[in-house]
Amino acid sequence: MKKVKVLALLLALALILGIFVSGCTPNTEDPGKDNGDVTQNGDETPDDENGDEGTDEESDVTQSKYYGYEYPEGETIMLWSQNFGEVWVNHFSEQVHQYNLEGRGYTVVEEFVAGAAWDERMNAARASQTAPDAYIQSYNHIPAGIRNGYYVPVDDHLPAEVLDRMVEKIREMVTFDGKTYAIPILAEPSQVLFYRKDILEAAGYTEPPKTWDELIEMAVELKTDEMYGIGVPYWGGEIGWSTWGMQYGNVGHGPLTDDWDEPWIDDGYREFLEFWKKLYESGAVPEQPLSAYVDIKPMGQGDYVFQICGSWGAAFLINDYPDMWPNVGMAVMPTNDGNQDKTTATIGGWVYVLDAKAQNTEGVADYFTWLLDEAHPERLGEYYIGEQFSKAATFTNVAQWVESQAPDDTDYVAVINRIASYGQPEAAYPWEVSMAIDRMVENVAMGYETIDKAMEMAREEIAQAIEDFELPGTNPRK
Repeated sequence: MKKVKVLALLLALALILGIFVSGCTPNTEDPGKDNGDVTQNGDETPDDENGDEGTDEESDVTQSKYYGYEYPEGETIMLWSQNFGEVWVNHFSEQVHQYNLEGRGYTVVEEFVAGAAWDERMNAARASQTAPDAYIQSYNHIPAGIRNGYYVPVDDHLPAEVLDRMVEKIREMVTFDGKTYAIPILAEPSQVLFYRKDILEAAGYTEPPKTWDELIEMAVELKTDEMYGIGVPYWGGEIGWSTWGMQYGNVGHGPLTDDWDEPWIDDGYREFLEFWKKLYESGAVPEQPLSAYVDIKPMGQGDYVFQICGSWGAAFLINDYPDMWPNVGMAVMPTNDGNQDKTTATIGGWVYVLDAKAQNTEGVADYFTWLLDEAHPERLGEYYIGEQFSKAATFTNVAQWVESQAPDDTDYVAVINRIASYGQPEAAYPWEVSMAIDRMVENVAMGYETIDKAMEMAREEIAQAIEDFELPGTNPRK
């Protein structure tokens, strides 16, 4: 791959998800938390990125800066969101404020809850039948929420012209049994390869690696005593969720059969495990990670030549490491065979769902119809700009507007869009299945077990999860 003529990396920005940048990242405190949905995987939003920390009563909830403002009289509509940081809180506080000022007969009150407090507050609200009219949720929680009767379809409440503008890939992710169960706000690929452009160029490379073998080779060659070759997701949960798309594209399927009645750990997983084994044997990876997977800080500090992270990492590098950012490139995650026209990442993100016991469904519908007005794409679109185009728009008119606002030098957006165009929804099977894969990779990478033994142990764990959760025939996407 050395000294190969530079390929044109800029792709048409009109790929399926348009130009995106959102701001979501996963729950690293306890990836198995399910917001009350007992068979779901964890969220993709780390508590340390959620703004407020801890669960003290006074710090659990952030109110809008317009809290207490006297608006025209109207029925109160309660919304809950997690606190995804300053950009999120400021943007949506402003949108609610502008909506309320119009005096449409409803007054929206949105509270931003710290991630560490979310489960406790939501479970308590459901138990006391005081849940908000609508609230934030991750894509992978939707199936269990439907089964548990927590929320209802939005088709009968939002105008068809709004739902019809949903990006097709996203529409598939929120549609079950022909009904639309969520209003998607953002999406983002879970795996992107960040790399040091300056270091590759100095070594004579004209493009980033495309195969697993090339990635390992370059990481070994370019590492130094002061810089590791590559930062990767770690076990204890990170491998479990961050490689969902990597498994789908390179193995060809996930760890369960389509009917969810048997484990599906075959030779495709053998090749997957051989990659992790070679990577750790190469010495390019630190024995202990320098940060959580969702944290791009080591790349910003110059500790890695390569780092695998989600698309949200771009915004953090631009905002927190402006001096390093010009030296950083973003690429599609390398694959087993070098073919990058396939799934390399899952598409995660956040949606609003309508609570099954909502008292003011008309008001919820009116607010989101206003927010998603075709004539005002900036109402949602300005959020993506605030997040440095690192997230994906979920409605076509918003995506087009955001694309028109992107600076000419934001070539990384094309990379995000390309990854997203082949993306798959996050896994909806129980977290125990994901952890079986996580432990399988750890056993092989650390040399605890042979590949054959690790695969057999994973089959046994997954078979037990199938039995425990009565999974056969319950795949919501089949």
